[in-house]
Amino acid sequence: MSNLVNDAIIDGLCQDVADMDKVAVMNALNDANLKKVAGFVGNAKHGANIVDFARDVLVDQMFNDLAQ
Repeated sequence: MSNLVNDAIIDGLCQDVADMDKVAVMNALNDANLKKVAGFVGNAKHGANIVDFARDVLVDQMFNDLAQ
């Protein structure tokens, strides 16, 4: 379930990742998520845009890192 604090954190992470260039996004991914992005073949949300997919994966990774 979402709450205002988590929403604010995610919004901030989304902005941080949006400000990164594509090389910085790829460099920030951990090994598991880099493999996930490397295997991307397209989907309904991102079409064939691997960079947008990588940005979403990185936001999830950063949010999970904060929770640990």
